[in-house]
Amino acid sequence: MSNKAESRVLLEKYEHLLNKTILVYQNPATGLLPAFVLKDGTAGWASNHAWVRDNVYSVVSVWGLALAYRNIAEREDDKMKAFHLEQSVVKLMRGLLFCMMRQADKVEKFKNTLERDNSLHAKFNMQTCAPVVGDFDWGHLQIDATALYILMLAQMTASGLQIIYTLDEVAFVQNLVFYIEEAFKTPDYGIWERGDKSNHGETELNATSIGMAKAALDAISGLDLFGARGGPSSIICVMYDKLAQCNAKLESLLPRESSSKEVDAGLLSIIGFPAFAVENASLIHKTKHKIVEKLLGEYGCKRFLRDGYQTVREDPHRLHYEYYELKVFENIECEWPLFVIYLVINAVFDGNLEEVERYHSMLERLVIKGQNDLIYVPELYLVPEDKVPLEYKTPHSQPRVPSAKVQHMWAQSLYILCGLLRDKLIAPGEIDPLNRRLGMLPRHDPIVQVVLLAEDQQLCAQLKKRNIHTETIRRVERNPTYPVKILPAKYLTSVYSHLGVSKKMNLTGRPPHVVGVIGTSQLYRVQGTMFAFTPNFLDHEAFYLCLDNSLLVDLIRTDIAYLKTNWKLVGRPTIVLPILRTMLGDWATIDKSPVYRLLHTLSSGYTAGTSIQVGSLSDFIPTSCITKLDFLDTKVASTIFEIPQMELAHPNRASILIMPDNFMQHGIRGRSKVFGSVRRSRQTPPSVNLKRTQRKQEKVKVEDDCADNPGSMISPDVNDTPDPKLLSLAAAYSGRRRSLRQDSKLQSELSQMTSGLVTPTRRDSMQVAALQTHTLDEVVGKLRMESSIYDQADILTFLFNNYGKDFSFKLGGQDVTVGALLEELYQKAGFFGQWSLVRHTAGMLKKRVEDLGPAATDLLVRQKHFSVGQPNKEIHITQPMSSVVLMGKIVQACGGDHTAVAVTQEILVYLAMFIRSEAELFHEMLRLRIGLIYNVMVTELARAMACPSEDALERLLDLGPFDLKSLLHHILSRKEFRIDNSSEAGTEAVEELLGYTPAKQLSIVSPSKRHQAQVMEQNVKALNSPGGPVHIESVEAEDRHGQWRRRRRLDGALNRVPSDFYTEVWHILEKCPGISIGNNYLPQFPTVQEMTPDELKFALRVESVLNSLPDPEFRQMVVEVLMVIGLVGKCSEITSLGDSIVVEHIIGHAHSLFLQDQKIHGGPSKDCCCEHVGSCGGPAGFCVQFYDSAPSGRYGTMSYFAQAVADRLRGVKNPKDQCKVN
Repeated sequence: MSNKAESRVLLEKYEHLLNKTILVYQNPATGLLPAFVLKDGTAGWASNHAWVRDNVYSVVSVWGLALAYRNIAEREDDKMKAFHLEQSVVKLMRGLLFCMMRQADKVEKFKNTLERDNSLHAKFNMQTCAPVVGDFDWGHLQIDATALYILMLAQMTASGLQIIYTLDEVAFVQNLVFYIEEAFKTPDYGIWERGDKSNHGETELNATSIGMAKAALDAISGLDLFGARGGPSSIICVMYDKLAQCNAKLESLLPRESSSKEVDAGLLSIIGFPAFAVENASLIHKTKHKIVEKLLGEYGCKRFLRDGYQTVREDPHRLHYEYYELKVFENIECEWPLFVIYLVINAVFDGNLEEVERYHSMLERLVIKGQNDLIYVPELYLVPEDKVPLEYKTPHSQPRVPSAKVQHMWAQSLYILCGLLRDKLIAPGEIDPLNRRLGMLPRHDPIVQVVLLAEDQQLCAQLKKRNIHTETIRRVERNPTYPVKILPAKYLTSVYSHLGVSKKMNLTGRPPHVVGVIGTSQLYRVQGTMFAFTPNFLDHEAFYLCLDNSLLVDLIRTDIAYLKTNWKLVGRPTIVLPILRTMLGDWATIDKSPVYRLLHTLSSGYTAGTSIQVGSLSDFIPTSCITKLDFLDTKVASTIFEIPQMELAHPNRASILIMPDNFMQHGIRGRSKVFGSVRRSRQTPPSVNLKRTQRKQEKVKVEDDCADNPGSMISPDVNDTPDPKLLSLAAAYSGRRRSLRQDSKLQSELSQMTSGLVTPTRRDSMQVAALQTHTLDEVVGKLRMESSIYDQADILTFLFNNYGKDFSFKLGGQDVTVGALLEELYQKAGFFGQWSLVRHTAGMLKKRVEDLGPAATDLLVRQKHFSVGQPNKEIHITQPMSSVVLMGKIVQACGGDHTAVAVTQEILVYLAMFIRSEAELFHEMLRLRIGLIYNVMVTELARAMACPSEDALERLLDLGPFDLKSLLHHILSRKEFRIDNSSEAGTEAVEELLGYTPAKQLSIVSPSKRHQAQVMEQNVKALNSPGGPVHIESVEAEDRHGQWRRRRRLDGALNRVPSDFYTEVWHILEKCPGISIGNNYLPQFPTVQEMTPDELKFALRVESVLNSLPDPEFRQMVVEVLMVIGLVGKCSEITSLGDSIVVEHIIGHAHSLFLQDQKIHGGPSKDCCCEHVGSCGGPAGFCVQFYDSAPSGRYGTMSYFAQAVADRLRGVKNPKDQCKVN
């Protein structure tokens, strides 16, 4: 406005409207408001019900008008009005606070259990603040309502209102933060209090709840609830790792609302005012576009598709709907003016004047004008009974009438706020003092500060000579200027457990959740002392993954990349990395150490796409993010931090050795493969077809010719007592993390002394049977004599399977248990990098990755369900759960395969790492089948090595964790890989000394141009070689042969489908009674009646049918056939696809057409399936060459599928005879 006089006139108009339509209904004792007003001016049946969400929205207009009066408060009358309005806001917000504080016990229970039965109530009695319905009589778990209260509490406090008075209230608000911080994995009833749209009381993850929680956490973080008069004790703390997870889940959900709602108009409050929760501009546009396209009508927006609320077809005598009747509500859903108001407000914030006027003119047609110039916004407009048939026939053609709730308080309040903004009586920044609207503006990438802590001063000096800056813990903690105490991350978890404690309300503070990398990358000041914390993955008491230095390096890179994407705090992130000698290996070959290469890269200033600065911790303090933990009193702080100086621990072997331990003297007897009882406990995936790799196999040297020849087995006590000098030389080999120097004299001595040794060979089934025929005393006696850890593993596995982990007996004069011996074996095998044995013992001991639950959550919050176990024995995981519960399901799914228990955890953790850093790898995947992925990894290794699956499984288990992760990455990305057999310098002679077979440690690497050039060079030499048969390795031909079967296998195992695949299947069901796939049937009724085409629930239903197919190649064929049928079904002339579609019949017909062409043209199948179908062993009885055919082309699979579909449709009658399928 141009002058204050005109502004005052407009303000008086809005004040009159506000007093007559909102404040007149405010309860004088509690300050609460009803949700709506009927035509007679009463609140009807809900006259004493006060909804938390509706009350917060209802008071927003009062707050906005108070801010407007502040702007012109020159006269006493204006100041009085501003104060009165402000206190009305405070009254209501404190009334809601009292309601929730009366249920502090529920907050305490819920934050620890996340169970919906322990949730805060969503509505209270207006007069007494008491509950109005029972705990189990309403869908109370509505995280968005609690989060909205916290968000507006933060905004109003930042605007200058004093709502919180005491430290007890501060503690309660802090616990409300804990209540909502797990929103990303907490299914609730959502903004419409229904959960699943069928209203059967099923909770689901809702984008509106997660988005509002994210906004609330971001807004209230670091806010002083006492305002300018506060101090350290009144500041709210938020864990930014939780906020980042909420953001990840929100972005993965949008533009969907939930699994049952493909879009929801409530998302307007998330992408715009008041949450401003989405930082991706394109995602905001995509969500808004979908809302306007699918939900906007002439009278407002539908809440969501097939919403039956208040329609004339809804049965008022029951809350729930039958699944099949949801389609009855299609095209007659009620339309809400409320969402037009959101569109106007968001357009004001965007500065889009054209949209402001367009939607405002639409809004003015929807409001109801009453007496005395009063304007009412009705709850919704519905289709009258007599107009329903016509509306079904032509949507948006019939006039609608307002419901009996002529004044919807929520909409009425936002209408007034909308007017204040449009008339420029308040600026957008005034109702967003925390500047949430600026969240999508581009931010500068942070510079990650890295502090390297050397194990000792000597290592520090050695690294300094190589231009790598390090310092010791002693130096950091005794720095005269900025002393900093270094602690493991677990102590930070203990610190936060004291946050929000209130003995008066029996609130115990934050649950002991693990603090993520954002938390450990901050510095903390407690009672004047500075603390820094090392990352969680550096805890050497963790799962065996931390023992692999290559994986350790990868974890560091992943965390750095994660910080680049998710860091939003003031100041730079600071990572503290301890460096041990064992991480670097032998100094002579340090250049080959992955840790050293990482240190060198970090020192260069750039890694993982992020700018890095390496230096001293004292130099970084001025630029670091420093968080004050002043909520800890001196006594509590001294209790937590009263610990000695942190030591950089080595992941050593067991300190108490019970079993015979000539490990360093005898070495590792046998090659790096387990056998006997251990080997029999594994489930080997089906063997791959090796005909196409026969030429390759002829060139591979057979490593164990005598493995299957019982006559070649040597006596167990042969070479049991090696030469003493041989033992001393073996001791020089210090495990997997070091390598021998290139000493020609040593190499010569080793060669001479090992020339007479006989390589141990694999035990066959007769030996295992012999072990089982021994008495217990004989088995224990054999364990007492054995020094090979593989023999010990066989015996302990036998004892474990037959007597259990707690079985006790005497060994070496001590009472021991099988579990204790397995623990010792696990540590020894881990120290020397015998990964197959490490995984086997870890499975038997049920060792669990500390971050197993969070890893699963990382997948689930990004809309990736997963299953564990082998096909047809899978357990599906669709909701986040604790690490303990998830571990139990993995053990159950894997049965007696102990190794699979460990590998399943590994794969799960790696998938979580990938989805955090490379989400594009999971495009078009909905459900991950970890058991099938495990099988495909074995198959891929068998293909690359041209060996049976049984041997490939052993080689897979021999891979270090990082190489296993690399193989998984190649599979996810569909990239080719090759096997690198190169070993560290000096290890060849040691392998021979220790009794290894010639097989070397494998590594998974990408085929480089150099490698391809070497192959080409070998081919040229082969062509020039005189005489004899010539075998030429063609890189291109080798890569092309089998590539389509491989691609189908990978896509099938990963459940990767084409874009819009599930929508195509839905449209197929519209035109046929159902689809038969394997032993499962997907019916048209009630599937189409219950679910919409883009609904996540429908996609999951289709996935559950497809996942019944055990062969990934065949599954992918089914997907291809359905896409062809979908394309044909799009033809407008085809109104019916006939009877139920049996997909196998179509594939079978296409396969027959393929074989006919193969026979005519002399294709590869003429020698196998053309003579006898299924003779080549292809999945589901179809030819391997059929699976290896390209989709496109005259002889491609799509051509045969199209022809098979056309043949099927020739017998189907459609009304338009001119329809032809070519």
